[in-house]
Amino acid sequence: MKYVLKRLGLLLVTMILVSFLTFLAFQLVSGDPAVTMLGTDATAAQLQTLRHELGLDLPFLTRYFRWLGGFFTGNLGVSYSYRQPVWNLVSSKLTISLCLSLMSFVLIAVISIPAGIFSYSRTGGPLSWLRTVFNQLCMAVPPFFTGILFSWCFGILLKIFTPGDFPGFDSDFAESMRHIFFGAVCLAIPRIAMTIRMLRSTVVSEMNKAYVRTAISRGNDRRSVLMRHVLKNSMLSVVSFLGQTLAELVGAGIVVEQVLGIPGLGRFLVASISHRDYPVVQTIVVILAFWVVLAGTAADLINQAIDPRLRQGSRS
Repeated sequence: MKYVLKRLGLLLVTMILVSFLTFLAFQLVSGDPAVTMLGTDATAAQLQTLRHELGLDLPFLTRYFRWLGGFFTGNLGVSYSYRQPVWNLVSSKLTISLCLSLMSFVLIAVISIPAGIFSYSRTGGPLSWLRTVFNQLCMAVPPFFTGILFSWCFGILLKIFTPGDFPGFDSDFAESMRHIFFGAVCLAIPRIAMTIRMLRSTVVSEMNKAYVRTAISRGNDRRSVLMRHVLKNSMLSVVSFLGQTLAELVGAGIVVEQVLGIPGLGRFLVASISHRDYPVVQTIVVILAFWVVLAGTAADLINQAIDPRLRQGSRS
């Protein structure tokens, strides 16, 4: 419990630091938000009134702490482009991106771990060579190219979903989930191949260690040693890798969202950057940073639960 609290405290400190640096960076960007919203034809009185409404006439630290407190209340300022509260715009996009990332993560975990074990147990022969070639091919093909193929094959030819026409969960939940599923598969394919390769190499390394040879020399079945001991030790690397993968999925989904027309957080971030909508951009950047740090913390805590030696090491 002490280690968990320590990690959560580190998570909080990291996020406060990230939020401060993000807010500072966008405050240093040249340009007047009031002019961006009202245009160059606005009078000085109009500009001053809008600056007061947005709190731009307040000291920097006052504005920062007000913005930071908005994360707990949903008051993150007003979008320069849409003239709407930032949280109202971001929350719906965040839901879509989380669904895309979590579905992709589930596919990676469910498929890659059994496939990695199977790949090790079926070493040798022409099928092993074919699996290696196919695995390398899956790692080499980028998600955006897979998204183009899926759009053409499953969207245009088979008409399972309509590329570029995401209806939204409220309008058509089934159609929306089909969009997200194919996007999740695009994200998952190269990472499944990477996880399989990593798990197989980790198992091979563990099987060559002294404790495995000792267990087998004492009459233990090779498969039982693999299932009872080797996989447990190998899962430490797998969990760390999956935690890193989970942290990268939201960012990696930006391109897939663009190709398949999924209105997620990444696609909205690209549009907001092009429109210089800094309140939206800085909010999304902090959310993405929180997702990365949270995924890494979760993977570390799971490793602590798997291996008691790590817990003992954290106390020393």
